[in-house]
Amino acid sequence: MTSFETLGVSAPILRALETLGFSAPTEIQAAAIPSLMDGNDLIGVAQTGGGKTAAFAIPMLERLAGQADKPKPGMPRALILAPTRELAIQITDKIKELSTGTNARCCTVYGGAPYRTQLHILRRGVDILVATPGRLRDHMKQGNIYLDETEYFVLDEADRMLDMGFVDEVRTIAKRLPAGHQSVMFSATMNAKVSELAETLLRDAIRVEVARQATIADNLAHKVMFVPGHKKNDLLLDVIEAEKPEKTLLFVRTKRDADQMAGYLAAVGFKTEAIHGDKKQAIRQRIIEGFKIGRFDILVATDVAARGIDINDISHVINMDVPVEAESYVHRIGRTARAGASGRAITLCSKGDIRLLKDIEALIKMKIDVDDNHPYKLKLGGPGRSASTFQQHKSNHKPWEKRAQKRKAKATYDPAQETRPAQKGKKQEAHKSERTFDKRSGERHTGERRGNVAGDKPRKAPRSQTTGASSSSAAGEASWAKPAEKAGKPLTRKTAKRVDASANKRKSKAGAKKRPAVAARKAKIAQTKAFQKTRGGKNSAGGNQPLRRRSK
Repeated sequence: MTSFETLGVSAPILRALETLGFSAPTEIQAAAIPSLMDGNDLIGVAQTGGGKTAAFAIPMLERLAGQADKPKPGMPRALILAPTRELAIQITDKIKELSTGTNARCCTVYGGAPYRTQLHILRRGVDILVATPGRLRDHMKQGNIYLDETEYFVLDEADRMLDMGFVDEVRTIAKRLPAGHQSVMFSATMNAKVSELAETLLRDAIRVEVARQATIADNLAHKVMFVPGHKKNDLLLDVIEAEKPEKTLLFVRTKRDADQMAGYLAAVGFKTEAIHGDKKQAIRQRIIEGFKIGRFDILVATDVAARGIDINDISHVINMDVPVEAESYVHRIGRTARAGASGRAITLCSKGDIRLLKDIEALIKMKIDVDDNHPYKLKLGGPGRSASTFQQHKSNHKPWEKRAQKRKAKATYDPAQETRPAQKGKKQEAHKSERTFDKRSGERHTGERRGNVAGDKPRKAPRSQTTGASSSSAAGEASWAKPAEKAGKPLTRKTAKRVDASANKRKSKAGAKKRPAVAARKAKIAQTKAFQKTRGGKNSAGGNQPLRRRSK
């Protein structure tokens, strides 16, 4: 059996490992530590919670222990890049625990923390610098950090680093490293992008893969429950009541969902808190510490916090929705079943998330167990078709055969043999000739809707023409009736309103065109009268005197 003594670990670090309760190395530690102590570049692929931090921290501390001189201000000897603040803090805490018997100085640099405090620590000199890419770039631009003395470079959670869009920052930082440095890369999943990045950063790297990529730990039981979206909260309460979890990590997709879910659970009587990127780092750290010591039992988090929560006694992980990225599922459920403990993961899947679930199953290369033992079953494709039998129905669904049948039927279609369209046309003609009600005359009559048929009783004339109304009203009726008669349409009130509206619209447009001319003419008349009044005076009758031409 492999032990830390056989791996060549020094006595101070062995005492620290014994204090932490580590009696034997994990698979990734046993495979990676010897290669790293020999000075080789390494790329490691292992499940989350498998001890990757100690796998690269122990060789790094052993290498730094052989240097007696103090580090220069702003020039760290080892650099560790982490994608999130929580993960950076977690790595720093673990390194401080392992370096208890050594003189190694460690500093953490991340966004959201006081800038001057970090600058003060950097000027004193540090051996190990744990940083996020964004804040590290800021310090480098300000001239606070130089990587000329860096001998050990670690890129942790490389897949998450690429997902968050830090690939350009990582490449820029790697170019500042001196020649001959040792590079280490760890990742829970290995895809084409991670492999491409490894080729540019590592030289003759040794690949250590203790488990198949994106695998699930044997001590982790995970399942999926299909449920309509509006019933997820009800099913969540049933799951909590049935499972009775000790500590639950509840994942949601957005920051707003995290706050709403925390408020909902608090309203029904659970002690819960929410953590996401909009909260200050001090508040987030205080919430995580409270979750560790058991101040509340349910922590609602987003994917940003998924990589930075390292709590060994989380019993359940519940996904309120299927993550958009398949790799995020592995890291979400990897927050439980850590350090050899057992755990359970439950995912609530609605109809719109089935495609994402298939992507996850393709990544982990296994089918996720379906639990239909709940009252909120999701129906797909009709009554009696539950989500658990969706694959069976999907296999029987062959749309290409239906399309082929339609093309064949279209090619062999004969209009002469078709009788249904003719019958349908007769029904339409009969419908047109049914008795209709004339709203204007107040009587029912038989005839087509767009004109009378020969032999039918004609429509009654408008009331203004039959009761001897005034000529003005008759003329008005005739004015709007003529357009309708020209169009061959019946004289109805609806037609009259439409004709009146169009006529009024034309009048208003014509009036609008004339208004400027009328106003100008009135202004001209008023100006002329004023001129006559001032120059000609008034006569005895009170009228204005005519203008007289001045003599030369």
